[in-house]
Amino acid sequence: MLNFELLKRFNHKNNRTILENGKPWARFILLSKDDPLREIIKQDLLFHPEIKKVIERMYDPDLGINSCTKLPADYRIYGSFYWGLRFLADIGLTGKEWLMEPLIKKLQLQQFEHGQFLIRYHRKRQQTISLVCITAHLTYCLIRLGYAESPTVKTALDFVLSTQRRDGGWHCDLLKQVGERDESAPSCLAANIHVIRVLGQYGNKYKSVAKPAIKQCLKFFEVPIIQICIYNTEQNFNLNKLRYPPHYTGLDILNVVHSLSYFADLLSNSHYDVMINSILNNWDGESWLRSGKRIPNWSGFDFCKKSGYSEWITSLFLQSIDRVYFMKQEEKK
Repeated sequence: MLNFELLKRFNHKNNRTILENGKPWARFILLSKDDPLREIIKQDLLFHPEIKKVIERMYDPDLGINSCTKLPADYRIYGSFYWGLRFLADIGLTGKEWLMEPLIKKLQLQQFEHGQFLIRYHRKRQQTISLVCITAHLTYCLIRLGYAESPTVKTALDFVLSTQRRDGGWHCDLLKQVGERDESAPSCLAANIHVIRVLGQYGNKYKSVAKPAIKQCLKFFEVPIIQICIYNTEQNFNLNKLRYPPHYTGLDILNVVHSLSYFADLLSNSHYDVMINSILNNWDGESWLRSGKRIPNWSGFDFCKKSGYSEWITSLFLQSIDRVYFMKQEEKK
């Protein structure tokens, strides 16, 4: 059972400390849209040296947008373009505000006509690689960066909606042969999480589409240990992982909690409370949540310092619990 008093204490204490003393990226996502401080914090973000480094790295030939033509696939690298784009998208400013329009145009050129994005090209085998989870990931980023009405996003969304499996979820192993979709095989929880996050950007418009995939994700918590993705048998779910940015499978616990929170009314009386408890159990009662991974590429940010307190991780968790528990309480009054 969820300790709601502890959750309220966490919410009150950490909202206050981050809004008063947090880094601009953590403060910005917790401010209400009509708060006059948002414009001031926005300017701090745009000119912050660490943010500039992230954007510069996204143009880097080895880690940036051009790295899809090289091996290994850069979506598996902690400092990759995909993670940088996700971090900036989560903050909530547009690609135009970040001065990233040339990079976005390059990304749009990597989309196939059917909607998926190229993530790697194997020169010797003349083989392109594109995964539904990465397509969903990039679509989410483009929506958040202000491109929701672009043909790129609309085509990608159509692809995602057309590839839902019979069990209500998604999987990157889409084709058995050209034109034949493996609709009946079990879905992948990682792909589900990425797609749920995309659909959540449209309010309740795709609620009925997302519902069976959300049900799969929640049902997972009835089983303590389970293999998640058939394409990587070593990937097991670890409830104690709180690191950010999310691992390339999208299955770190914070990413799951944050993604599902877009559909708050589908989470009542569910195993969502189990996830929240697993995160609260990592809180010492006083400071921010701790990171679970050291990531040298992101050394200027607190979320990449192993066992270090992270205001960014904490702010993402605060966003999640506000959507699911506190905003709902206000609506009932």
